[in-house]
Amino acid sequence: MKLLDPMHPFFRPLWRRILTALLPAAWGAVELYNGSTGWGIAFIAAGAYGAYELLIMYDRTMAKAAAEEAARRARLETDKGDDE
Repeated sequence: MKLLDPMHPFFRPLWRRILTALLPAAWGAVELYNGSTGWGIAFIAAGAYGAYELLIMYDRTMAKAAAEEAARRARLETDKGDDE
């Protein structure tokens, strides 16, 4: 189970992906400033995970999903051709 699904249509616009990564990191900075080291590290880690999944790996994930969909459609076409 993934914590964050980059293939969800909500994350298609770039600005939503940026905010999803930036807001937890900013809140982590607030927590660190207020002396809550544990919460600060937790929120900064959440922001880093969001940045990795939604900004760094996003294109690769979407390309992989498109390739899997194309392979699935090709298999269906092949199976349909065998039935005839």
